[in-house]
Amino acid sequence: MSTPATTPTWRLVEPPRADRLDVPEAWAHHGVAALERAVALTDLGHDDFAPRAVDLLVDDLHQEHLRRCRLVAVVDDGAASPRVVGHGDLTLPVTDNRHLAVVRVAVHPSYRRRGIGSAIADRLRRVALTEGRTTVFAEVELADEPAADAPDALAPAEGPGRVSADLPGMRLARRAGLGLEIVARRSVLDVPLPDDVVDRFVADAAAHAGDAYRLHTWQDPVPEEWVDQLAALEQRLTEDEPNGGLALETERWDGPRIRGEEAKRAERSQGALVTAAEHVATGTLAGMTLLVWDADRPELTEQESTVVLPEHRGHRLGMLLKATNLREHTRLRPATRRISTWNNETNAPMLAINVALGFRPAGGSAELQAPLSRWTSLSRPAPTAG
Repeated sequence: MSTPATTPTWRLVEPPRADRLDVPEAWAHHGVAALERAVALTDLGHDDFAPRAVDLLVDDLHQEHLRRCRLVAVVDDGAASPRVVGHGDLTLPVTDNRHLAVVRVAVHPSYRRRGIGSAIADRLRRVALTEGRTTVFAEVELADEPAADAPDALAPAEGPGRVSADLPGMRLARRAGLGLEIVARRSVLDVPLPDDVVDRFVADAAAHAGDAYRLHTWQDPVPEEWVDQLAALEQRLTEDEPNGGLALETERWDGPRIRGEEAKRAERSQGALVTAAEHVATGTLAGMTLLVWDADRPELTEQESTVVLPEHRGHRLGMLLKATNLREHTRLRPATRRISTWNNETNAPMLAINVALGFRPAGGSAELQAPLSRWTSLSRPAPTAG
């Protein structure tokens, strides 16, 4: 007669610090990366955004603007290092948004509903309180939106979009007292597009922009003459992007921060492609767009920042920038098969450009927040803490 298998007891620990991945102390970086991949494949059906071990390491080594507190739930099953079955990350902005505590909790699918997520959330809550933060923010990714009339469909406080209340992350967040503020849409463009399609977008937008603007395209690093202006555009994006009722302040960007981001991309083996529009009459940048990719993920590229200053809108610069950058990206990265991007559902102008280019909806994320005073303690006493 066989004996029923027992589940190893889990415990919470603060992971050791490591300065590279090929040392024993880096076991948590590798374990968290494996955990996040398993969670993404189960919940989303893909691992496009699952952080790699190198991403976690670089984040931990560079905390000038975002300080991170990590916590892992582990089981000891006879291996040389503990096995990570849960992960908590508390991100604390340093140079701006110092009221925020950004929380991420992930539990391996085979270890859910055992109190791990609640125990991690409670430990991170205590850290946030100690740090004097006043607002907690979290995101829950979703593979697709439920129908508006689905019994578990939740509507945000502002804007379109729906989220299933039955998602594991949503169950945890709502129990903790967080409210759904807005929904962000993930969009995917299948590439390469036919050459004539991209050329047509570029030509049409250029005709509307006329001779008032000159385009510049480069890969990292940003030319020195543009670095401060590019930083100003990044900062303006955080000021102008519609975020509903989220308590987000303008981020502070300057030349050194741009150089810091370039250094981190290099350490992650990432590439970046920028197209910027110079206003010829003033010699200043009117807008920019940025594509970023991982060297070891040739099939995927991420469309990141796109911004046009308010005084230069109405000339189709957004389309001109994105289509021009897309055309150059096709030349540089012919193996890429999809470009992914995120936009808040309240950002109708940028969504319209993406739809025109051929981006299709592919899931999204719930954007949640609450005053830290309403972040409710969740767990019963956790197993032995380390």
